[in-house]
Amino acid sequence: MRLSKIIFTCIVLFSIPAIANAQRSKLAVGSAAPVMDIAHWVKSEFNQAEAEVYVIEFWATWCPPCRKSIPHLTDLQEKYAAVGLSIIGVTDEDAEVVEPFVERMGSKMDYIIAIDNRGKTSQKWMKAAGQKGIPTAFIVDRSKTIQFIGHPLSPEFELTLDQVMSGRYNKEKQAAAASTIATARRNAKGQSWEAAKRLYSEVLAVDKMIFAELYIEQFEMLLLKKRDTNAAYEFAIHIIKTRGEEDPELLLWLADAIIDPELQPAQRRMPVAIQAAEAALKHAKQKNDPKYLAALAKIKFHNGDLEDAIEYQRLAYFSANEKKKDVYKRGLDGYRRHAGVAQ
Repeated sequence: MRLSKIIFTCIVLFSIPAIANAQRSKLAVGSAAPVMDIAHWVKSEFNQAEAEVYVIEFWATWCPPCRKSIPHLTDLQEKYAAVGLSIIGVTDEDAEVVEPFVERMGSKMDYIIAIDNRGKTSQKWMKAAGQKGIPTAFIVDRSKTIQFIGHPLSPEFELTLDQVMSGRYNKEKQAAAASTIATARRNAKGQSWEAAKRLYSEVLAVDKMIFAELYIEQFEMLLLKKRDTNAAYEFAIHIIKTRGEEDPELLLWLADAIIDPELQPAQRRMPVAIQAAEAALKHAKQKNDPKYLAALAKIKFHNGDLEDAIEYQRLAYFSANEKKKDVYKRGLDGYRRHAGVAQ
């Protein structure tokens, strides 16, 4: 989902201890995350060593753009809490100022809040990264590597966070593989199937999660460019058997590729699509994940299994967060109308 292209900026400067001589920025995307130095935890606490993905946002109570980002960060914390996200807001203000503010915000500011230890954390992060304006957010992935530095309301922030949470983002690896991927695609376009396959495999050997879309590219290469339906579906079964447990979302992509309305009927093997969607649900981290339930409902619907489609969509609706129930309800109503079932 694309966010607004408007990037809010704060014209005020973040207060950090004065340093005699400005140093060249050393902290950047791809750098190891520095250690935090916190004087006081205002709301909850955070163990950096044991963390999975985390966001550190530098903010202040007096900064209007910072206050504007608070509900957005709260929504993201709620959205990704179950899959390991921690958001930490760090300020250098006094506890006498911060604590009443956080208390007034209540559930609207529902993430970890900390007070910096005499500016030491901002020096290691903000100063080292050459950042002066607030709010500024840093996204740190599971390998303790910084993957984003910038405004928490920028389009890139949420897009990057979504990819990091799914394990599909590493700027350095993606940049290094770009040329090989481009060559693989040229080979596929030029019908050099084996060369394309070799290059796809070479990139996937680097990281199967980050480059997972290449599995779908290979499937579509075999199915649409080479027009070898049997080989395509042999590869699809291989994906289901070898990647489902670690990457169930990939199986949803595969199922969607199979039900593509532009495919010819002979190219669309629905039993494989169903197998992929069922395996994805089986391996999902949350067994009642509405995304996986709704995906299986869609596949069942395209296969003409209306009763199953309605049931899986109903389960998705009841499992969904209150804020997202309307989306699943519309799908459920659509299936029921198609089946002539009273709503």
